[in-house]
Amino acid sequence: MIIIILIVCYLYVTYNRLIYLNKKTDKEFLELDMFFKRRISLLPNLINIFSRYNLEKDTLNRIIFLIKDDYEKMTIKDKIDTNIELNNLIDKLWEVADTNIILKQNPVFLNTIKQFNLAEEEIIFNKKYYNEIINKYNKKVNHFPSNIIAKLLKLKPKYPYDIDETKRRIIKFDTNNREVIKLEDKAKKEDEF
Repeated sequence: MIIIILIVCYLYVTYNRLIYLNKKTDKEFLELDMFFKRRISLLPNLINIFSRYNLEKDTLNRIIFLIKDDYEKMTIKDKIDTNIELNNLIDKLWEVADTNIILKQNPVFLNTIKQFNLAEEEIIFNKKYYNEIINKYNKKVNHFPSNIIAKLLKLKPKYPYDIDETKRRIIKFDTNNREVIKLEDKAKKEDEF
């Protein structure tokens, strides 16, 4: 009798934990996605600026292709994949901007960079929590014996926002002088601390 009670308790606790983690992953993604959307809303300004100076046409065309689809209708996996690719494309634009004196003096570009940096900081901050909860959820869904309950509930593993932020590039600028100082690796910036 005690064994049956322990099994029922385990099933109850595991069921509730899976339901909680499933809802928590959705909540964490919604918060992360809010900042993805904010960054995507800044892309038309960036595209206009780079187009005006006839820079990085292929990169801009790829960005336009990625954001032309209805973002709201994408699956979570598609949103994550799109944002990972956008990270790489934006990094290419930052490399060009670092060497272009005209861009460094454009106030619209500097304001866009400032807003991008704010969005990026929020993405990095929220990515940490999103990936932590995804890892907990995926362990429960994939490992025995909780995977049996997950299969009964038709729960499947979810996708982390898996990008190494230390390899990303950022533009650093002095708001007083209103000019771009330099492009640097985040890894180097972290080493200074």
